Amino acid sequence: MKRLKSLREQKGLTQADLAKLTNISTSAIGMYEQGRREANHETLIKLANFFHVTVDYLIGQDDRRETSNTPKDLAKFLNNTEVMFDGEVHQLDEEDKQKLKSALEFVFWQAKEKNKRKKK
Repeated sequence: MKRLKSLREQKGLTQADLAKLTNISTSAIGMYEQGRREANHETLIKLANFFHVTVDYLIGQDDRRETSNTPKDLAKFLNNTEVMFDGEVHQLDEEDKQKLKSALEFVFWQAKEKNKRKKK
């Protein structure tokens, strides 16, 4: 995939991070980035949803990206520079915010997909 590596790096993720967040093997991510393997339809959709882009953008067929669909509550939460966890206040830098946002968005999209399957 032409843009996978760039999208991953923009989010500050390693191949292993992306693999863990998407439940795709690290070796598959590497092969997709090198153009040595093509992702199936389901995997393309999963990655496009994760990065909030169209499949066409992901594979280099279109230069138009989707805009972020970050829920308003999540965006508001991420605007805070500190969070309380386990009774302690922690300061979040931009990298921490991005990682937290990516993880929470992934969970949001997984839940959305799961709910779609239940309705069928």
